[in-house]
Amino acid sequence: MKVVEAEDRLGDCVAIREAVFVKEQGVPMELEVDEMDSPGSSCTHFLMLDGEKCVGTFRGYFETEDTVHLQRFCILKEYRGRGYGKEAFEFAEKYFSARGAGKITFGAQCSAIGFYESCGCRAVSDVFLDAGLPHRTMEKKLACMAPDLKK
Repeated sequence: MKVVEAEDRLGDCVAIREAVFVKEQGVPMELEVDEMDSPGSSCTHFLMLDGEKCVGTFRGYFETEDTVHLQRFCILKEYRGRGYGKEAFEFAEKYFSARGAGKITFGAQCSAIGFYESCGCRAVSDVFLDAGLPHRTMEKKLACMAPDLKK
């Protein structure tokens, strides 16, 4: 897992999202890329790696002082089912908990709810459409490790 700090690696994140969300799922590119993809935004981007190969990505930001909102969680089709998603979710929990998060929230595609439930998340909303795809809001409470380490 890699926290993205350089602009060139941000391009890797967007390329994975384009392959999954735009090409595979039909989400328009203008809905996929937004101001959170700009260098200097409040969003932290992450890359899932298999050696040097970029296989997945997600991003997150503090929505409130103690709540992190995750977005754009995806893995390239040929790498799904290999444990990258669970490892990435656990990494996100530890990373944001160490920075004071007490809860993670996100909109999950309905087709992925079983995966997120296996990570200890629970659905807290009815079904809604996001980019034309059915989603539910999910959340997970975290054990806050060090609230004074927010960065």
